[in-house]
Amino acid sequence: MKVFSYAMLKFFCLGLCFSVLPNIGWADGHLQVMEQEKQIVLTGEISKALGEYDSHLQGAVEYLICGRDGKEYESIIVVDATAKDIHGALDKLGVKPGTPPGYDMETEEPTPPKGTTVVISVEWEDGNKTRKVRAEDLLFNVKTQKSMKHVAWIYSGSRIVPDLDSDDEEAMLPQAFMSNDIVALNHLDGSALFQNPLPEAAEENTYKKNDDLLPPLGTPVKLTIEVNQKMQFYVRISGKVQGVGFRNFTQLNAKQLGVKGYAKNLANGQVEVIAEGNKTQLDALVALLRKGPRYASVDELEIDERPFTGKYKTFGIRY
Repeated sequence: MKVFSYAMLKFFCLGLCFSVLPNIGWADGHLQVMEQEKQIVLTGEISKALGEYDSHLQGAVEYLICGRDGKEYESIIVVDATAKDIHGALDKLGVKPGTPPGYDMETEEPTPPKGTTVVISVEWEDGNKTRKVRAEDLLFNVKTQKSMKHVAWIYSGSRIVPDLDSDDEEAMLPQAFMSNDIVALNHLDGSALFQNPLPEAAEENTYKKNDDLLPPLGTPVKLTIEVNQKMQFYVRISGKVQGVGFRNFTQLNAKQLGVKGYAKNLANGQVEVIAEGNKTQLDALVALLRKGPRYASVDELEIDERPFTGKYKTFGIRY
């Protein structure tokens, strides 16, 4: 019979404790997998090299995110994790890469990227407060003269290319593992892991950095990539929100966004909203609810995130 020493028992128990934790710890201090929340958290910084070749690029950026030694001079954010790290982290969440953009030889037309979508947010310290925004807010569309529209980024995965570092001549790997291209702004760039779904993304030089919001170059940031999963938002809105068409306003916008649920006036003067959809749809609705209709005045908006039920077939008004 084998006898375990105290040290061996302690090591076994410690390993068991870590094995049942809901999250995977920081990998080399720069990446964390949050299994329950279906998200990964990365450390990085606003690219110090951004604008390095402005005389040639004229301020245009091609990547939202790249890894170290990637195209840092035309990327908004540089993360400490590699494209391979992020690919592996998403695999831990059960998210598989889709289909990268390509070209159909028969139709002679480019093929769009396909795959699971994600929401990307960025957080940094600004003096005594923490700023958190959607990653798109750091970009400026030169054609619309506005911040980039909020989107659900496509995890298409990178195109597969020969592994030039392998002794096996037939070895292949995702191109992003070599280039460290992580989030591309042009959706025909098959080298990156994530793609921009907007039609405007087919054109080059569409985006520049948003000087009105972007923190100083080199500012440390925390970046969250969250699977765009379906969920329910339970929302309570306080202020001048009854007798001003708030429920009709909510219903109209919810239907346009594809959100299901209802809006209801409460006896305490608040408006209650149950909304179901994916995270991108719900975030868009909440942004509209914070403003409300013309004659409303929103003082406070509370959100409770709940599991998706799927029991609502449309968005209604309750009395």
